[in-house]
Amino acid sequence: MSELPGKVRSGPLNLRQIEVFHAIMITGSLSAAGRLLHVTQPAISRVLASIELRLGYALFERFKGRLHPTKEARKLFQEVESIQAGVHRLNDMAAGLAGHGGGLVSVVSSPSFGEWLIPAATAKFCARNPGVRIRYRPLGMDALLPQLLLGHADIAISTFKPEHPNLITSELTQGEIVCVLPVGHRLARESVIEPAMLAGEMLVGYGRDTPLGETLFDYLDPLGQEFAPAIEVRSSQTACSFVRQGVGVALVDSYGLTDALMHGLVVRRIEPAIALSVHVSHSRIEPPPSIAKAFLAQFSQIVKKELPAMTQAIVKRT
Repeated sequence: MSELPGKVRSGPLNLRQIEVFHAIMITGSLSAAGRLLHVTQPAISRVLASIELRLGYALFERFKGRLHPTKEARKLFQEVESIQAGVHRLNDMAAGLAGHGGGLVSVVSSPSFGEWLIPAATAKFCARNPGVRIRYRPLGMDALLPQLLLGHADIAISTFKPEHPNLITSELTQGEIVCVLPVGHRLARESVIEPAMLAGEMLVGYGRDTPLGETLFDYLDPLGQEFAPAIEVRSSQTACSFVRQGVGVALVDSYGLTDALMHGLVVRRIEPAIALSVHVSHSRIEPPPSIAKAFLAQFSQIVKKELPAMTQAIVKRT
């Protein structure tokens, strides 16, 4: 154990200190914990210092600008996880009482699912479960994971599998990556788009620091050249908006394809194909409540039955 020099104040940790410690553990840095809790990095640093002073030993070791939890911190984290789960249950109960016992389902997802799949599932679910409230947030992968780990969301639906020992993730079904082109583009007459065909095109795409960006960087490298996007965006919906204006071409996931979004665009399948799974995750420590499982069952039914048909219809029609 690494003891701290100087006078140590004894006493229990308060809930704010526990919350800050939990945020640092799941994000790995003071700045990321500050963003998660909507406070400044210095404020997080001060709270951490007060925690370590109160405990009398260090919780993190600093190495090359990164925080590494000590053995004591890892042990404390196991208990803190159960506390956070209890706070989450309390908030859900309070929300349910405010809604006359209807309950609350908290869902986060990759942005593409918010285009029509989650709204469609929500419409059918709410029709069958009047009084239940839905709290939904479309988020990037970097923000989606902390929502689950902090207990702010019951389930997360994502295009890529989150990697964390405290999460349980299953695969529902598979979508695909398609190529989106402006109407009248030279490649619109092709039935299938191959990577080499995109050489010389202005690409609307994603940063390599994103899962989809990393996948597409590898895909667009058939000749040993790196095809960086000329215009970098954060979602397939935004990419389609740029392409609609004739700015370039894009490779997007099929989850957000709708008639409205594809207006003025041509959609083509790519070869070789890239399979893209629908992943559902929840906390290993605090499984989702039964009402959230019911919502997930409704979403699963829609994504398995309606997604393939919608994709096929749009590709054929354009």
